[in-house]
Amino acid sequence: MMLDLRRMMLLCDLAELGTVTAVAERRGITSSAVSQQLRVLEKETGAILFRRDGRTLGLTRSGRVLVEHVRRVLGAVDEAISAVAATAGTASGQIAIAAFNMGIPMLAAPAVQRLSVEEPDLRVEIQQATSAASLRLLRQGEADIAITCRYDFSAQDSLGGLAGEPLLFEPLVLMAPTQLHLRLRRRGLAALADEPWVAGPRDSGLGLAVMRAGRAAGFTPQIKHRLIGAQNICDLAATEVASAVVPRLCVPPHLEGLIVDDLPGTDLGGRTVSAVVREGRQRDPNIALVTRALRTIAADALRALRGTRLGLAS
Repeated sequence: MMLDLRRMMLLCDLAELGTVTAVAERRGITSSAVSQQLRVLEKETGAILFRRDGRTLGLTRSGRVLVEHVRRVLGAVDEAISAVAATAGTASGQIAIAAFNMGIPMLAAPAVQRLSVEEPDLRVEIQQATSAASLRLLRQGEADIAITCRYDFSAQDSLGGLAGEPLLFEPLVLMAPTQLHLRLRRRGLAALADEPWVAGPRDSGLGLAVMRAGRAAGFTPQIKHRLIGAQNICDLAATEVASAVVPRLCVPPHLEGLIVDDLPGTDLGGRTVSAVVREGRQRDPNIALVTRALRTIAADALRALRGTRLGLAS
């Protein structure tokens, strides 16, 4: 009997994450669907692959053996794709990029423009998705590169089977109405205790950033507006009806006057933007071309803002 590779990938996820719920979140399916597929896999192999241990599922010896071999198979498939691409001698074929919202204008779109001139036979496709969803598409083989961001105060997503290359570190900055700047420089962030804020959704990085900053300054921010996307938050902050915490590269030049730098006793944190690929595709020459273009574009973006606290990620 031929084993289904997708079911075996779920078992690998289970070995790494420990719970059906976590596997379901990673794969974007229901917990019941994961459980059903794992039971089918047990029937296909004729072996007991896992046992419940409290709230987690522990792999049996048979399960661990199967996971070890599945990881080799998955790696071999990606290495085969990379090897075939290398035989072409020139860049050709298709590379799919999944990127978070600001990763598109910041990195992905300029990369497509650059490569359309430098490597016209290489087709690059872009899909917008959250960082977590981009990693899921990468694991499912629906994307070749994921452009992700991780806030330095948030938990890091598990990269089992994936390899990430940091492209840049982007600090968060405060945008505030100009009439409040003097008060902010005198009193720090506490000057905004009774002022309205615009932030991201509650569990988003830009939603958490505002709450974290307010707590550190001794108050609970009065969030009046919640928007999806840093650019939308910047646009509303530009009207000077509310303050915001946003990534530095999201602030266009004509709005830089709203940034309040060097607030006393304030650390707003930042985020690291990375290019992530499956480990077996690291030597794929097409992926290497795209990641090199992304690296160059990230460096150019940092040079354009020389003098700020931006920096290449390390």
